[in-house]
Amino acid sequence: MQILRSIIQIFGVIVGFLFYSLAELALVRSELTWGMVGAIAAFIIAFGALIAALMVCYRRLYRQQSPLKVAHPVAVVLQGIGLLLLIQVTNSLIMQLTHAPLAANQSNLIKLVHTYPWGIKLLAVVGGPIVEEYLFRGLLMNSFGSLQKRSWQWVSVLVSAFAFGFAHVAGSRIDYNIFIYAALGAVLAWTYLRTRDMRYSIGLHILNNATILLV
Repeated sequence: MQILRSIIQIFGVIVGFLFYSLAELALVRSELTWGMVGAIAAFIIAFGALIAALMVCYRRLYRQQSPLKVAHPVAVVLQGIGLLLLIQVTNSLIMQLTHAPLAANQSNLIKLVHTYPWGIKLLAVVGGPIVEEYLFRGLLMNSFGSLQKRSWQWVSVLVSAFAFGFAHVAGSRIDYNIFIYAALGAVLAWTYLRTRDMRYSIGLHILNNATILLV
């Protein structure tokens, strides 16, 4: 019974990711046609509906799972920020030492932000982090049994991390960047595991993307 439920939930994550792709397409096409107003309207409608649906699914499936009482939530956030910064610094050093190009995902983001400034910023800093956290952390991590069981915790973190990594390099040449994105996913997954509260991983994800976009 648990295996069937896990399969259904994983299929639900895949369907959610397809709707995420459609929402992205609606966002950039609306900006191309109607400019800033189109981008904002498409974001409110498409991403608003998708985020609302994910929130309802998450709460209905895991209503029994209340956030953990974290003794020092600020310490959890600071540790997450430190780890994300370490990953970004490591990535920069690897690029400088090996003269490797930017990851295709990040390179495309930089190019698209000049063409669709409103849509891409809304996507990268607001819509993307919220949707991805609900898909990869909220739903996917809870698809492999109870997170109360230590035996499933590592499975959930690793699957979530590498699914996140693969999703960000899919369609491009697979190289070391999959491990960079997987490491980012692992930090976000570990944060969610320690708190069972979506707000922490979403906040870290938003901060990470905003920093990359601004820098």
